[in-house]
Amino acid sequence: MAAGLVVAFFPAATTVWLIAAGLVGLIAIVDGLLCWLTGAPGFERSIPGSMSLMTWTDIQLTIRNNRPHGSLLLQAFDYHPPSFESDDLPLTLRVKAGRFVDAGYRVRPLERGSVQFPGCDLRIASPLRLWWRRRFVEAPSQVRVYPNYSAISKLLAYEVDNRLQLSGVRLSRRRGEGIEFHQLREYREGDSMRAIDWKATARMSRLISREYQDERDQQIVFILDTGRRMLAKDGALSHFDHTLNAMLLLSFVALRQGDAAGILTAGSERTWFAPRKGADTINGLLNHVYDIQPEPVEIDYIAAATDLSVRQRRRSLVVFLTNVREEDSEDLQIATDLLQRRHLVILASLRERALDESIDREISSFDDALLFASTNRYLDSRRESHRLLEAKGVYVEDCLSDDLPAAITNRYLAIKRAGVL
Repeated sequence: MAAGLVVAFFPAATTVWLIAAGLVGLIAIVDGLLCWLTGAPGFERSIPGSMSLMTWTDIQLTIRNNRPHGSLLLQAFDYHPPSFESDDLPLTLRVKAGRFVDAGYRVRPLERGSVQFPGCDLRIASPLRLWWRRRFVEAPSQVRVYPNYSAISKLLAYEVDNRLQLSGVRLSRRRGEGIEFHQLREYREGDSMRAIDWKATARMSRLISREYQDERDQQIVFILDTGRRMLAKDGALSHFDHTLNAMLLLSFVALRQGDAAGILTAGSERTWFAPRKGADTINGLLNHVYDIQPEPVEIDYIAAATDLSVRQRRRSLVVFLTNVREEDSEDLQIATDLLQRRHLVILASLRERALDESIDREISSFDDALLFASTNRYLDSRRESHRLLEAKGVYVEDCLSDDLPAAITNRYLAIKRAGVL
């Protein structure tokens, strides 16, 4: 452009301008040809085989410059699944000849299931930086996105009492009470007189108390609603994802108590994970539910209760995770009556946060008043449905998604201590 301005005022310089333009064009062509001939660098991705929903995970990339001379300037954009959030992409890197560079970025899964990283998009600069060439490097990686088990991972870092309390679970120690005999020990101040073993006391010539523990080897079975109501979102997660998180926490606590845990999903399809114990049960539960998604269908409560009654003959604690509406009252009463012939039932009903916000909102217009009145009417009908179920002996937990894990776990522990299971 500068040379063109000179030629505009001094036409005699036209020849020099043409020669300069030709040289620049030739240099650009050579630079572009070198860029075209530049081979794709080596690419490797280090990625965990599984991730946790809504948890940031580091992805490591290794890019190698296999050329004997000449550094590479490039931009790397790794193609992560569309259901992921990413941070620090694209990456701008300079790799010296014969060397490699490690770089990383973060991703956060927003949906569960089996997903794939197809490859990486590399934009390689020419030696004079006049051109960029795009090269796509295929590097497929399969990853499973599990429910958010980070809460369980944190619990494992603490002692039993501390880890439960950190999750909102109230666990109080008891001395000398329980269902099953545990051991004999020396009498301690505060022990009940009924706990004293007089025969052992006579033999040992000092007071000996019997110590009991909560009954073990019981079974807990979850019925997970995978119908349309569980598609509703509370924050970034759907109601179904919140119920999975609550199910995992309660399963973890139950397994630590010596009980077994199982799952029946109820929706367009029903899947069954028979109750079992052992250290690998949590992994089994995760692998069973990680790719199950709620669908826009109505759940058949009676069919789900019938199916569970056939599959689970042993008396168990059944935890029904759903969202109860007034129109469900009749079907739910039939379903819970069927389950209660053999089992103890907890109904955990998720309440939308928007309902509480509508009640707490300041009324400043006629529309606000209509919203307040209609929300109150809906909540009254919801409470009436719950009251009818409680009158039949069903334990009902009506709570927000954030409160669900602690609510059902505390209820489970209370049932264990009462010995009603």
